[in-house]
Amino acid sequence: MKRFLLPTMLGVLSLFASCSDDNTMFNEPESIRAYETDARIMAQFVEVDKTTGTYVLNQDKKITTTDYVINRSQEEFIEVSQINKDRFLREMENVNSQLSVVKRSGLASAFIYSTQTSDVVIDGDENDSFIMSRLRKEPYNLNRVASLTLIEGKNKSTNFFSQSDMIMTVNTGNSSAFYCAQVTLGDQNDENAEIIFISGVQSFIPEHSYRLVSPSIVDNNKTISGMTIIGTGNISVSISR
Repeated sequence: MKRFLLPTMLGVLSLFASCSDDNTMFNEPESIRAYETDARIMAQFVEVDKTTGTYVLNQDKKITTTDYVINRSQEEFIEVSQINKDRFLREMENVNSQLSVVKRSGLASAFIYSTQTSDVVIDGDENDSFIMSRLRKEPYNLNRVASLTLIEGKNKSTNFFSQSDMIMTVNTGNSSAFYCAQVTLGDQNDENAEIIFISGVQSFIPEHSYRLVSPSIVDNNKTISGMTIIGTGNISVSISR
C-alpha cells in the first residue's frame, strides 16, 4: 500500500504546480501607462533634420545637464511601453510623409518646425521675395488685425488690412502629440498667395511669433486662410502690425 503513496503525493504536487502555472499564465498583464504620459517623454527626444526637413527621434539626446552623469532621461525613455512608442512613431511618420509631399511640390514658401523646447523656420522657396524669420523675443503692444482658429479638415479664412511687414503668432497649445497645418496668406483676390506649412510635436512653449514680409505685389487688403491637416485640437494664428 505504501508503494502507491509516493506516486500519489507526486501526482498531487504536480497538480498543484500546474494550477499555479495556469494562474500565472492567466494573470492580467501589467497596465500600460496613458499614451499622453509616454508621448511627453518621447517628445523630449524629437529633433528636426534640416537636411531632409523631417522629424527624427534621437534616443541618445541629452535632455538635462545631469544626463551626462546620470542619464535619468534615458531611463525614462526605456520605461516607455512599446505599444505607445509604436503609436508615437506612426504619428511622427504621418507628419513626415505629409512634409515630404509638400516639400516635393515646391508650393510652400516657408516651413515652421516645432519641437518640445524650440522651433525653426526653413525657407521653402529661396527664389521668391517672401521673407519669414523667427522672433527671438515675443512682441508686446502690437495691434492685432486678424485672428484665425484652424480646425481639422475644414478651411477657414478672414480678411484684414496690413502693409507688407507683419508679425504672425502661432499657438498650438491645444494640439495633439503631432500636428501639421497649412496657412495661406495673400490678397483678397486669392492671387500671389504664399503658403506656410506649420508642424510640430506638443511643446512646453506652444506660442511663437514670426516676422513676415510679403511681396509688394500683394496689396494692403489681405486674406489669411488655412486648416489643420493632421492632429486633433485647435491651432490659432494671428496677424499683428
